[in-house]
Amino acid sequence: MNTSSISSSAIYSSYVERSRIDQQVEEANVYVAQALRYVIENVLAQLSATLVVTISTRDKGTARWFEYVMNKLVYSWRVAAVQLLRFSTDIERLRVRVPGRKRLNLLLVDSHEGLLNTNITEDNADFDDPEYYFIFLQTRDHLIPLELRLILDHCLAHYWLHCNVMIQTAEVDVLVYSYYPYTSEHCQAAQPVLVNHFDGQRMVNATMFPDKLTQLHGCPISVLTWHQPPFVELAWNDADGGLRASGFEIQLVEHLSRLLNFTMELINLTLVQPELYRLANGSSEGPMEWLLQRRANLSLGYFRKTARRNQLLTTGMSYYSAPLVAVLQRESYRFGSLALLTFPFEWSVWLMLLGCLALQMAIRGAALPALELLLGQTLTRLPRSWLPRLVLAHWLYAVIPLRICYQSLLFHLIRMQLFATLPSSLEQLLAENFHGLCTANTLRMLHEMPLVAGRTESFTGLATPYDQEVLDTLQHAQGGKIFAIASMDVALAYLRSSSQPDSYHVVGQPVNVEYAGLYMPKHSYLYEKLNEAIRRLDDTGFIHAWRRAAFVAHRRQQDVPLAQERRRYISNSKLSGVYKLLALLYTICGLVFAIELLLQRWTWTLRGN
Repeated sequence: MNTSSISSSAIYSSYVERSRIDQQVEEANVYVAQALRYVIENVLAQLSATLVVTISTRDKGTARWFEYVMNKLVYSWRVAAVQLLRFSTDIERLRVRVPGRKRLNLLLVDSHEGLLNTNITEDNADFDDPEYYFIFLQTRDHLIPLELRLILDHCLAHYWLHCNVMIQTAEVDVLVYSYYPYTSEHCQAAQPVLVNHFDGQRMVNATMFPDKLTQLHGCPISVLTWHQPPFVELAWNDADGGLRASGFEIQLVEHLSRLLNFTMELINLTLVQPELYRLANGSSEGPMEWLLQRRANLSLGYFRKTARRNQLLTTGMSYYSAPLVAVLQRESYRFGSLALLTFPFEWSVWLMLLGCLALQMAIRGAALPALELLLGQTLTRLPRSWLPRLVLAHWLYAVIPLRICYQSLLFHLIRMQLFATLPSSLEQLLAENFHGLCTANTLRMLHEMPLVAGRTESFTGLATPYDQEVLDTLQHAQGGKIFAIASMDVALAYLRSSSQPDSYHVVGQPVNVEYAGLYMPKHSYLYEKLNEAIRRLDDTGFIHAWRRAAFVAHRRQQDVPLAQERRRYISNSKLSGVYKLLALLYTICGLVFAIELLLQRWTWTLRGN
C-alpha cells in the first residue's frame, strides 16, 4: 500500500510540475481561456486571416501553464491560420529565430523581459504600416504595475500604437489596458488606461483597439524643415522675434494641425550645408539623422523620395511629383560659319559641283570662268571659240537656279538661327561626353540609376539645395559641353524669367521622376493618420489648388524685379540704334571737318609757294 501510495504521489507530482495547473483553480483557467477565445474570434480574426501566437517566459512552469491554456483554445481555431512561436529559457533555443513580418500578434509573456526575448520589435521595425499587439501578461499581482508600465513604455518607444495588455488578477478579473500617447494631461507618454474587461461572456466595450489619434490635445509636433521656396519659405518675424513659415507644404501641415489639433514646432535646418550630412561623409546634422534619432516627428521641404530614404524612414503618399529634366545651352549646337555656308546643300551636291569644276579644268585647262559664273560674277574675258562659249552658257543657265536656292536657304538659316540636331535623352548627352551639374541631393538620387552609377565621373553635385543655383551655374558657364539637371517646374519658371529663354534647350525625355512627401521616423504612429488625411485632401483637389497658388505667388515675386530689369534692358536695346546712328553721323562730321582742315592747309601751302 505504501509503495502504491508513493507511486501515485510521484505521478501526480510529475503531472503537476509539467502542467502547473496548481497555480490556480481550474475555473480560473477556463475563465482566462474563454477571454482569450473571445478576443481571438471576435477581435483578432476580424483584422487578419493570419495570427501569430508567441509564448515567451522566464519560468518553465509559467510556460507550461500557457501551453495548458492554449490547448483549451486550439480545438476552436478554425477561423484563422495560426503560427505558434514558443520561446524557452534555454539559451541555445533562444538563438533560434523565426524571421518575417508579424502583423497580428497574440503574445503570452510573464514580464517585460519575456517580451524583449521575442525579437518581434526587430522583425517589424522595417515596415511602415502599423501592427496589432494583444499581450497577455501573467505575473503576480504586486508585479503587475511595474511590468505593465515597462511594456507600455516599450510600445510607445517603438511606435506600437495598437498595443493592448491583458492581465488576470488574483480575484480572477480579466482586465485590458492600453495607453494614449497624447492626452490633455501629457504628451507622448504611456500612462496605463483601462480600456476593457471581461464579464465572463464578452468584453464590455466592443472596440478593443480604440482610435488614439483623433485629436492630439494641442501637443507639440516637431517639424524639421529648411528654406525651399515655394514649398517652404522661412522668414524672421521682427514683431514677435520668431520664425515665420509659409509655402505650399507649410499650408498642408497647418491644415493637418487644425485637423488633429496639434501645435507645429519648427526646427530650421537652413544653415546646415548638404555636404555635412552623415549619409554623405559622416556628420550627424542632416534631416535623416534627426529622424533616425527620433529628435523630430516630421520633416518637409521638398524632401524627395529615394529607395534608401524609404528603407530608413517612413513616408506617406506623395503630394508632389515632377520629372527631372536636363537643360543645356543651345550655343553648343549652333552652326559655325563653315557649317552654315555648306548646310543648304547636301554633301552629294557639293561633291558633284566640285567634280564638274575638276572636269572643266581637266578638259579645258581653266576652271576660272566656270567658277566666276558659279559665284554670280561677270566674265572678265569671253573665249573666242564657239564651243567654250556654249559650255559657259550651259554653266550660266545651270547655276542660276542653284544659286537662287542656295542664297534663299542661306538667308532663311541666318534669319531663323537654326541649330544642329539637339539631344533627346540622357543617354545621348553622355554619349557626346557632356558633363552634368545638379544639387548634391539630386545626385544621390541619381546614383540609384544604373546609367548614372556607371558614369559617376560625368556628374558633379553642387553644395546647394536649390535647382535655381544649378541653372545659374549653367548660365555662367559659357560654352562647353555642360548640362544641368533640375525639376521641370523650376526649369520652366527659370527659363520664363530669363532674358534669353531661347538660348536653352530642355531635353524631351525626363532623366527621372521625383516624388516629394512627408518623412517620419520609421514605424511612426502618425503615418496612418497623416496618410489618410493627405489622401483625402488629394482626392478633393485641395493639394493641387494649394500647390498651384504657391507656385504662382512665388513666380510673381521673382518676376517683378526681373521684369523691371528686363524693361530697362529692352529700352536700352531700342535706343542702341539711335546711339549708333548718332555716333556714325558725328564720325562723318569729324572726318569731313578733318578733310576740310587738311585741304585748307594744303591750299595755304600752295599759295605760299
